Amino acid sequence: MVYVMLPRIYRTEADIRKQQINTLKIFNANVTELTEGIEYQVDFQAGGRDFNLLVSLGNDFPNEKPLLKIIPNVVHSWVNQEGDITSAPGLLNFTIHSDLGRVVQAVIREFERNPPPLVSEYGENITSTVTTKDSEKSSPSYLMNFPTSSNFSPPSQITVNSTLSMQRNYFPELNKLTLKELKSLDGNLDKQDDFLLELPQLKEQNRMIDDLIVQVEELAESNLSKQEQLEKLRKGIEFRIEQVTNQTFETEKLHNEYKMLSEKFSPRNIQEKLRVASRKADEDSEKLAELFLSGDMDVERFLSSYIKSRSLYQTRKTKEEKLSQQIDSLEKAGF
Repeated sequence: MVYVMLPRIYRTEADIRKQQINTLKIFNANVTELTEGIEYQVDFQAGGRDFNLLVSLGNDFPNEKPLLKIIPNVVHSWVNQEGDITSAPGLLNFTIHSDLGRVVQAVIREFERNPPPLVSEYGENITSTVTTKDSEKSSPSYLMNFPTSSNFSPPSQITVNSTLSMQRNYFPELNKLTLKELKSLDGNLDKQDDFLLELPQLKEQNRMIDDLIVQVEELAESNLSKQEQLEKLRKGIEFRIEQVTNQTFETEKLHNEYKMLSEKFSPRNIQEKLRVASRKADEDSEKLAELFLSGDMDVERFLSSYIKSRSLYQTRKTKEEKLSQQIDSLEKAGF
């Protein structure tokens, strides 16, 4: 039986997973494989510190998002308390068509451009005693006093310290505002929107989103421009598949004919046919002799037919014996 091997037009999930892992190694340096196909570590530096980014791939990856974790833990809007990166734009919008390597690269670049402080740095107490004069000129007193207004319950010292540190890290621009400006900002949504739009973090995020939009548009245009070419290639592949299929069927037909003829004209089969034919010629000559002896055939006709029949018998018998000897010799020689 002949099997037709057809080309694979679509990639398997295993191929896509492998390609995603390859992009991780292409777009990032210092990639270490911890568990083959499952867990990887990317080493990088930010702000003079060494960091490790752990990349964990679940069984359903790339149909599900990868898990990213930074060690040591840092204070950043993308990172939760356990050090898991959850809010990076590339992760939020991750699909099977995303590039794992580019997502990780974008996260590392964010940390390199804006080195985040370590969570361990926020264990120190923050002095909450601030003079009235200083509170009017700078924001720390606002940050200390604002959470204690009537609509908030007093937090613990540790919570206040952590909150203050994170606020200063996220919005260092607030430190430049007076208490009056902060209260004005707090009571005006339009000013809050304007303030947020001017934040470097938001500008950077918007820039990244704009870059991604441009990349998506360029990729879409590139795909559309290749649609006609891909359609021609697809039709060409279909035509070649049809050709291969037809040629396979024709090959199978010819193979069966060859097999039949090989059996028909095999040396042993020819020998058997010669043996049967020589025996028939011998029997025919015996019948002629019986007819002559019974007086049913005259001498002249008998001699002509008998000599012809015996000659045919002898020829076939000789060929059959010679062929048998040749076959035996070949079989002894291992053919």
